[in-house]
Amino acid sequence: MKLLDERNGPDFDLPEPDGPVKTYVIASLPRTGSTLLCHGIWDTGMAGAPKEYLNPMQIRDWGLRGGKKRNHFLIGPLQTLARIDIPSHLETVKRLRSSNGWFGLKLHRHTFEEHVEQHAKHLRAEKWILITRRDHVAQAVSWARAKQTGRWASWQKESLPPVWSKRRIASSLAEIERLERAWEQHFRSQRTIPLRVEYESLIEDFPGTIERVLRYLGVPVPDELPHPSLRRQADEVSAEWIRRYRSGLP
Repeated sequence: MKLLDERNGPDFDLPEPDGPVKTYVIASLPRTGSTLLCHGIWDTGMAGAPKEYLNPMQIRDWGLRGGKKRNHFLIGPLQTLARIDIPSHLETVKRLRSSNGWFGLKLHRHTFEEHVEQHAKHLRAEKWILITRRDHVAQAVSWARAKQTGRWASWQKESLPPVWSKRRIASSLAEIERLERAWEQHFRSQRTIPLRVEYESLIEDFPGTIERVLRYLGVPVPDELPHPSLRRQADEVSAEWIRRYRSGLP
């Protein structure tokens, strides 16, 4: 069976660490540029290979790498995550995707709530990075469109054409605001102060944002920092939907 994401393959593994490894979590929400941020950190080679390793697609791929012959197809997040040993899975990935003593895990809030919170003690995260987006309407438009078309990354094709739906955008907007509040409550309850990154700053100054993250983690900053390796998905359709939603049109 072919991996759904080539970056889960052994060609992208890193040398196994010869000492203890700490974990940093990129606490994210959909459509905040979290994948772009992860790629930027990974491309420096200085702080592991951060990725959404608890996403069902990732778990499916790593299961195949581990020799599992069942559950080749995604059958929904709940069933997929319920059938794995999350601590063991994370230890396997950590062993193959760490560098400079750091392992990075991207974690969407809804994934944390549904499947990970009960296993949170196994994360043992020393550092947290929260990535959000100032423009919640643009974020909601992007999320609503991705859920409808099935296109979550620039390299993917749309399985269905985008169709305007004010109701779908409003629902996405409400969920974004709820999820963001939930992360903030989590940090207050854990008395944790995360490094805060915004989508808009990431887009405006990508190298500078990556440098901030590396300095926060206390690892060397390369003389040359990477530039974005992913293409933005926003286009004329997104711009029109944002304008239409803000104007209150049906």
